[in-house]
Amino acid sequence: FVQMWEILDYPNPFTLVEMGAGQGLLASDILCYLKKQYPEFYSKINYIICEKSAFLKQQQQKQLKNQLNLNSSIQWCDLETLKNETIIGCFFSNELVDAFPVHQVMVQNRQLQEIYITVDPQTTTDIKFKETIAELSTENLTDYFKLIEIDLCSPAYPEGYRTEVNLMALDWIKTIASKLNQGFILTIDYGYPAQRYYLPSRREGTLQCYYQHRHHNDPYINIGKQDLTAHINFTALDRYGERYNLHLHGFTQQALFLMALGLGDRITALSQPSDYSLSEVLQRR
Repeated sequence: FVQMWEILDYPNPFTLVEMGAGQGLLASDILCYLKKQYPEFYSKINYIICEKSAFLKQQQQKQLKNQLNLNSSIQWCDLETLKNETIIGCFFSNELVDAFPVHQVMVQNRQLQEIYITVDPQTTTDIKFKETIAELSTENLTDYFKLIEIDLCSPAYPEGYRTEVNLMALDWIKTIASKLNQGFILTIDYGYPAQRYYLPSRREGTLQCYYQHRHHNDPYINIGKQDLTAHINFTALDRYGERYNLHLHGFTQQALFLMALGLGDRITALSQPSDYSLSEVLQRR
């Protein structure tokens, strides 16, 4: 963020927009670090959190209580309510887009079909969901695969191949582009470029369910009590963003990103002779 501020010629304010801030832990770490290490930059920050969950918003405000007492520039708002072309700074998110709802599609008789959810009419007590296959709900799904130059109906893909399409991610990147005057978008998430995402061997897609810290692939159990995620197709975000004057600046693995920012030096420093015991040094590392 400091490098972005420098590249943009030190704007005041520099606005950080965190989308989907969870419990507020990352926001707290960012603000505490910048206040200590880069006080001049910290004094120029306007920090905005876009959060849909009222429950999480309360947790964030509790986590950031000390920061709020010291810094009145932290605020909450909806992404849609930000004025267009006003933000100079950076929109960023951490494990947000993989939680967006997705369409599921399937190859059937060399045609692309969509998977829908219906209720089993035979049940009178417990509601049971079942899948049904029918024509695509929107032409946007066809356009999506044209955008990323993937043809699931080609002979390379087996019959019954199923995968996901995250159309909401495209709406999201379009909305961000409309709000940005000058600056950057940084998103951290699980995902692949299109060629890896839609490998013929990945015939069951990437949809995963997480319940009590264990993952499985049945979204029709533990209704309302488990997390559902699907990996991100970064190629789609890149190419759709280009339509709205966004340009890819970098794409890398998180470990390499952190190493480039000096994580290796930090680990080395923690390994130097100190008053800590060996077990304490390893724990700090």
